[in-house]
This record gives sequence, C-alpha cells and structure tokens, in this order.
Amino acid sequence: MFRFGEFELDLDRYELRRGGEVVKAEPRILEVLNYLITQRERVVTKEELLDTIWKDVHVSESALTTTIRDARRALNDSPTEPLWIRTIYGRGFRFVGTVSNDAPVVATPAPAPVAVPVLADPPPAKSIAVLPFTDLSANHDQGHFCDGMAEELINTLTRIQELRVISRATAFDFRSDDDVRDLGRKLGVRHVLRGSVRKADDRLRITVHLVDTQTGHHVWSEKYDRQVGDIFAVQEEIAEKTARVLLGVFAERNRAAFRSTPVRIDAYEFHLKGRTYLSEATPESFDAAVGMFELTIDFDPDYAPAHAGLADALAELFSIRGDEALRKRAGEHARRAVDLAPELAETHISRGHVLTVEERYDDAAKELDLAISINPRSAEGHYRYGHVRVREGKLDAAAEMFEQAARLQPADFRPTLQLAWIYRALGREREAAEAESRMQVLRALRK
Repeated sequence: MFRFGEFELDLDRYELRRGGEVVKAEPRILEVLNYLITQRERVVTKEELLDTIWKDVHVSESALTTTIRDARRALNDSPTEPLWIRTIYGRGFRFVGTVSNDAPVVATPAPAPVAVPVLADPPPAKSIAVLPFTDLSANHDQGHFCDGMAEELINTLTRIQELRVISRATAFDFRSDDDVRDLGRKLGVRHVLRGSVRKADDRLRITVHLVDTQTGHHVWSEKYDRQVGDIFAVQEEIAEKTARVLLGVFAERNRAAFRSTPVRIDAYEFHLKGRTYLSEATPESFDAAVGMFELTIDFDPDYAPAHAGLADALAELFSIRGDEALRKRAGEHARRAVDLAPELAETHISRGHVLTVEERYDDAAKELDLAISINPRSAEGHYRYGHVRVREGKLDAAAEMFEQAARLQPADFRPTLQLAWIYRALGREREAAEAESRMQVLRALRK
C-alpha cells in the first residue's frame, strides 16, 4: 500500500483511491505508478519502463506516452507543473511526491508456464493470410503502395463472413520470402497470398500467388499488366478469385464486399502512405499520417476511408499530447467518415475509437455495436470494444470482447496481451497464466 497526498495505491486490490473513492484507471497505469514509486529515488528511463511493464511484447513508445498521460490524468497532475510524475527530458520519468505509510513491494514470482496449445490444430481450409507485397520497382520507392494494396485486400476479404483472414497487424510481421509451411504453422492458416508490384510511371505489373501452406503448392497465380488507374479493378479481381478458390462457391451476397469506394488515383496513393504511417504507431508517424490523409482529402473531399484514417491519427495524437483542438478535429472527421460511408464497419470503428478518447463510452459502444453488426468477424471492432469496457471499469465485459478478438485473430498478440493483465486484475490466476504462456509462444513465433 502506498499513500501520497489524497491518494492510495493498492496493488493487492488493483485500485487507485482518492479520499477513499476508487479512481478509474487501467491496471497498466497502476503498474507504471507502482514501478515509479518503488524507484522514486532515481530517474527511470523510458526503455526501462518499456522493458519492465511490457516485457513480453514489443510496443511502440507511444504506448508508454499514453499510459503516462493517463496516469497524470488519474492523479490530476500537470506535465508542466507536476506534483507527482516529472518528465526528465531526454532521460525518462521520476516520481517526485512524498510517499508515506508504504510497505516494501515484494516481487511476486511469475507463474510457471502452462502448457497451452497455440495454433496447434490443423488450420481451417477457409483461412488466409495476405502478406505485404514485394516492391520490384526500379527505385524501390513503392513500399507504401505495396503495403497498402495488401491491406486493401485484407479489408475486402475480412468482410466475407465465411473466411478467416489474418489481420494486418499480424500478417505484416512476416514477409513473402519466409517459408510458406512455416508461415502456415505460425499464422494458423491454410493459404497465403503473396504478391509483387512493379510500378513505372503510369504502368503497373502486379503478380500474385495463392499458396497452400500444407503442400507448398501454388493454387493459382496471375499476372496483371495495367494502368495505375486500374488498380481498383485489379484488387477486386484478386479478392474475388481468392474468395472463389477458398469458398468453392461464390455467394452473390458476398459481391458487396468487393465494391470499392470511388476515389481519384492520386488521392489513393496519399491515402496508402497515410495508412502505412498510421500503422507505425509513433508520435512522428501519426503526424506524418495526418499530413497524408489531409492531402488525400484535398484531392478527394468525399473519400470516407481518408476521413476515418485522419480521425484515428488525430485521436492518437490527442492521447499523447492532450491538445483539445486535436480531439475536436478527430470528432469532426470521424462523423464525416460515417456520413459518407455508413455501410463500412471501418468508419464506425474509427468513430468508436474517437468517442472512446472523448470519454463518451455509451456512444462509443453504440458505434462499435453497429460496426460488429455490419462485420461480425471484425477482430478490430471487438478489440476496440474491449478498450471501451476497460475505460468503464467493466473488466469482465472487456475480457469477453478481447476473447472474441483473440478467437477471430489467434495469431494477433494484442488481445492476449490485454487478457493477461485483465485476468490478473480479476483474480482469474489460471487464465492469466495461460494468457501469459500464450504470449510467450506468440512472441517466440515472431523470432
């Protein structure tokens, strides 16, 4: 138990209290506070915090920045005139408040690893991972275009309920030159879609291969020599042919999944760059993403995915910097995205993300309910919904959402990472140990 000012930090009960009243704070925030308090005689570097609090997974520095910001908010602290957490620029953080009645923290030994089968069952036949396409352009300067095309195919195929499609966050940890049988084992999929792009002026050469991970044999291959402006038709053709092969029979009701949102090709290229920057998840990349999405909207003001991407980037920057102007702009673009494309689950997920940042949790839940009704297999929708429930302090409900996200994307470490500390906070020790063991396996698979 640590007491400082009006606050009490009780890690046995995973509570931060002010004047006896519980302050809503995620367990990760409490763990950071606990570590800073126990090490308060010195400066704790960012690297040390990342290695200690997120020891089982690689996360970007923005995760720490967000946690420190939320910790300050829970303590009503100011980054410029701190009472409790001081930033030592260029070095790290230090807890500067006076702590009384504190008992020494005794390190709890980690639970023994529990043998949990991870991705051990034969992968379902209707499962696929789309890997980042290889850039074969002369200047090797089309990485954003290659990644963006793969991401668009992932988004399209995910809308087909009969398919299990590995998320971008997971698939992009692997590359096309990895052994295909090994990829199938690590990702738990029966098929892998590989591709390459060669772009010169206004001409494109796109080659794709659908490979069976059990046999290593190519199921089909195709080469497309087209104008750059034909990229949307090519994407639709690749997605439809892939779906036909995996499903055997192509249901007419799935055709809506392949309808692209019309956009100018120059705007589309800026959008792809924005998506690439957004996925890098650092303060600098969020700034760059904002610039790219703004350029997209300058070229094509009615392109809903760009408004959604801009809203996400601005919401992330608000979480880091706390600038109300960022939050206001994020809300405007999230609303615009939904107005332009209410049929896309992605726009409602973005709106739910922004509403969560705005602490409008009931409204965020409604948006995410709608997103999941549009695409029940959206792991990202369930994952975002889990964060809403965490913010509300409803950890049992949060666990259900993260569990569903993990079922939909068994190779994605993010839901399991959240489940590990939620189970621990709920006193569900066996499940916490299983989640931590699973994290170790998922981490090893990426090495």
